[in-house]
Amino acid sequence: MNKNIFPIYIVCFLVLVFTSQAQIRVNSEGQIKINGDLVGDDPNKDLSMQIYGPYTQYLANGRIGFGDYGRVELNGSNVFIGELGTNWDSDRLHLHGKKGIYLTYDQGYNNNKIIGKFDIAEPDRFKFELDVYAKGFLLSSDARFKENIKPIDKKLSALLQLNGVSYTLKNENANVEIPKGNLTEKEQADLALLSSSRIKEKTRLGFVAQDLKAIFPELVEEDKDGYMYVDYIGLIPVLVESVKEQQQQIDELLKLAAKKGLLTTEKTINHEENNIDAINSAFCFAVKSTIGI
Repeated sequence: MNKNIFPIYIVCFLVLVFTSQAQIRVNSEGQIKINGDLVGDDPNKDLSMQIYGPYTQYLANGRIGFGDYGRVELNGSNVFIGELGTNWDSDRLHLHGKKGIYLTYDQGYNNNKIIGKFDIAEPDRFKFELDVYAKGFLLSSDARFKENIKPIDKKLSALLQLNGVSYTLKNENANVEIPKGNLTEKEQADLALLSSSRIKEKTRLGFVAQDLKAIFPELVEEDKDGYMYVDYIGLIPVLVESVKEQQQQIDELLKLAAKKGLLTTEKTINHEENNIDAINSAFCFAVKSTIGI
């Protein structure tokens, strides 16, 4: 036997053994089936590969592991994609990263732009690095989720200390280096697309977190890198309570003005109709009374 042919037989034999043991099949359509094959699955032959799991007749819970999957008993389910659950056919995608999940895209040569991320170092948050658009946004606010409920003690006086600002966000990818040298037609088209799709930053309105923290520390959080984030929605109850406080002050002034004869009807005091002149008169009266005129 030719000695040069012998290694080829060994390779072929090992491939056949591995294929049979791993239950890898390639059908007549060129599709790859791993760990089984369900008759009638993918009738239009749209999938190039199917990975089945061991779960009964449904062959559910197949998983793809990337890199070091690790030992499960040592909390070692590191990185994989599969079906949510361990013993049923849930039809739910399970995207698992033990220490985090990052969504990225290419923002230039050798520079991945993060769309959103979860990091185990901050297990209570998912960060988006772009504006999020949605048809609605609801927060859990049921009383059964809460404890230590207390009235807001900082209202109008604290709100008056805030300074709103306009600003633009820094564009960290504005000057991404583009590689030099021979580029294929596709590479040139990709670079042109990336260059044209870079975000043109808009003028925004808001607060500086460091300033807000001095007045409403409850509305500012700091991440592990020291960057601060503002809970703008948390300002809504402060605004509501401030409006109520201001309205109470107006009511008191109106009642005081009514006693002095500046208002003619109880109807106006109850705000069943607008009377701007009466309110202005009440404020003027209060000021004159204060300075003794």
